[in-house]
Amino acid sequence: MARLLGRYEYQIDAKGRVSFPSAFRRALGAQQEESPGSPRSFSALVLLQWRETHLDLLPASTWETIEQRLMEHRRARGDAGAYLRRITARASEVDPDDHGRIRIPSWLREGAGLDSAALFIGAVDRIEVWNPERFADEAAAQPSDDDFAPRIFG
Repeated sequence: MARLLGRYEYQIDAKGRVSFPSAFRRALGAQQEESPGSPRSFSALVLLQWRETHLDLLPASTWETIEQRLMEHRRARGDAGAYLRRITARASEVDPDDHGRIRIPSWLREGAGLDSAALFIGAVDRIEVWNPERFADEAAAQPSDDDFAPRIFG
């Protein structure tokens, strides 16, 4: 599993392209050399909106686990097909281009409130893509995790 950590903010161009952080490309197995035409050694990523606040950018291995869970859920519950469709209709495969950019489809940008900038947050096994202002508002509105932190850090 890739260790996706850090915070990176980039501008979104008029075509919906945004630089994909090089630290994340390296963590996902991309080669260090970023010259045009260099091969990439990781699979396409899945860009998904399952929460209203932001997008999740999932490596293939994380998406495969989620796919399995979705299929198990659909098999276990007869009414789960609508949920599966709702999730997959909000997903798109993306792959960094030769310049290290990804294109975020307009319908996903609109859904997540991404206008001119995207904030990439490494969340260990996935990358969250936020509107920077929305991220700041969410962070300010969240209760403190001080009581939980000692269980994590020690």
